[in-house]
Amino acid sequence: MTVDRKATNTKLTTTDMAVQSYLEKHIGHKAIDVQRAEIAWENMRPYLGDLPVEELNGHTINQYVAQRKVSAGTINRELGVLSAAIRWCYTQGYISQLIIVPRLPSPPPRQRWLSKEECSSLLREARRYPHVFAFIAIALLTGQRREAILGLTRDRVFWDEGFIDFNEDGPLCERRKGRAVVPISGEMKSLLIALQSDSLYIVNNNGRRVRDMRKAWSKVIEAAGLEKDVTPHTLRHTVATRLVRDGVPLIEVSKLLAHKDSRITEKTYAKFAPDYLRNATDNLTIAA
Repeated sequence: MTVDRKATNTKLTTTDMAVQSYLEKHIGHKAIDVQRAEIAWENMRPYLGDLPVEELNGHTINQYVAQRKVSAGTINRELGVLSAAIRWCYTQGYISQLIIVPRLPSPPPRQRWLSKEECSSLLREARRYPHVFAFIAIALLTGQRREAILGLTRDRVFWDEGFIDFNEDGPLCERRKGRAVVPISGEMKSLLIALQSDSLYIVNNNGRRVRDMRKAWSKVIEAAGLEKDVTPHTLRHTVATRLVRDGVPLIEVSKLLAHKDSRITEKTYAKFAPDYLRNATDNLTIAA
C-alpha cells in the first residue's frame, strides 16, 4: 500500500519542530542515551532551529559548521542526531521530502591515553565524588565503555563463577556497541566489596543510577591538572594502550574491549606492541 504523505503530513515547518517531534515521540522510547541527543540539539538549535525544513541543505549546514567552531567529531555527532530526526519525520509522513544531511570527513581516532601518574592523580581527586571514583576505578580495571559501566547492575556480577557480564538484556541491546564478559581480578573483587550498597547499580550517586557526570568529571579533571581533552573514553584507550605495551596479545585486548572485529584493535593499537614489525625491520639493510 502506498502511503499518502500529504494526508499524514502535520506541517512540521521548522527544523526545530521536526527535531522536537523526533525527541518527544520517538527517541525517548528507542535511544540508548536520550540526553546526549537532547544536548546535541540544544547546541544546534541557535543556528538551525528557526530554519524552514525545506531550506535545510548543504549551504545552511555549512553555515552552522562555520559558526559552531568545535571539533569535526562533535559536529558529526550533532549532525547525526539531526539526520536521524529528519529521516524519522519523513518515514512518519511529518515532512514530505527526505533531506540528506551531509557530514564532515571523519576525524582521526583520538590517541590520548594517561600515564600511571595521571591515573593516580585522577583517582585521588575523584575521591570527593564517590560515583566518579567508582567509575574511574572500574574503567581502569576492565576497559569497558562509559555506558556499560554506569549501567552495570549487581545481578550481573557473578561472584561464584568469577566474572562480570557487562551485557544487558532488553530491546536496545542489539543496538549497543560491544560489551564484554570480564573475569574478576583480585583488585576488582576488593573494589566491588568496597562498593557494596543497597542500590541496584554498582556505580550510583546516593543510590540512584548515574546518567550524567559531566560537571563532576570536569571538576576532577581540572583538579588533577589534566587537559579538557581527557574524557571518560580516554580511560578505555589507556587500558588498551597499557596492555598492548605490556605484551598482551592483540586478540585478547580485542576481546576485552569487545570489538566486533579484531582489525579495529590492530589498526588502533598494534603500533604500541613491543615487537611491532621488529622482525621485518631487523631484516632490512642498506647494504648493496
